[in-house]
Amino acid sequence: MTTSTQFVAKLQKDNEALFTASKMNVKAYFESKNNSMEELVEHFTGRMVNERMNMVEISRQVASMPADADPIELQNLSKQAHDEAVHFRMVKECIEKITGETLDVDAAIAAEAAKPQAKGADLLEAYEASNDEAALAVYQIVAEGRAAAVWAQMAESIEDEFIAKSYAKIAKDEGFHSTIGAMKLEAIATTPEVQAHVLDIVDGMRKDLYNVSCLNTVKAEGSDELVNEAYGW
Repeated sequence: MTTSTQFVAKLQKDNEALFTASKMNVKAYFESKNNSMEELVEHFTGRMVNERMNMVEISRQVASMPADADPIELQNLSKQAHDEAVHFRMVKECIEKITGETLDVDAAIAAEAAKPQAKGADLLEAYEASNDEAALAVYQIVAEGRAAAVWAQMAESIEDEFIAKSYAKIAKDEGFHSTIGAMKLEAIATTPEVQAHVLDIVDGMRKDLYNVSCLNTVKAEGSDELVNEAYGW
């Protein structure tokens, strides 16, 4: 049987096509906007709301953990919830820097909720991650890993130094969140049953996240072909 370490390593390697395609889409999106910050405010608002959604969902996970939960896991998830709160604040500040006005967060959240586009954080509920520790770990490895790639690409694509520096910091944190998931999955994916369950989840989650990428940015030339070749969609 494949060891859990080998299993997780292969999952991470297989994620690369999704991450690369998502970065391609982000790069193409920013190029299409010609780095006009005003035109990107709506896009950044969606990112801000997604960070807040992650904060709320991970906080719920922490609050529901049993008394005998692994203290290191509890610490890591608590740090992730804190990171997401910091990211929410950082993106809000970036938006306010662009507009020169205080952002009405209530109105921004309501406007985002009315849009048809899904957000990555929606998948926490869709895959019942609050009741399925394997699903939460997969979300962290795939969604947070993709987030690290996307925020890094945004940092590279943005000319504004303050925003680029903020987004590079967020990218680094998202990479750590992906590592939390990898650590958890190595601990629990020790049987063929758990590994099969993870494989049932991961392909659908990758496809959902690629769709989120295409809806929220643009479909770059070659991105479809890249994920189709990697995953057979």
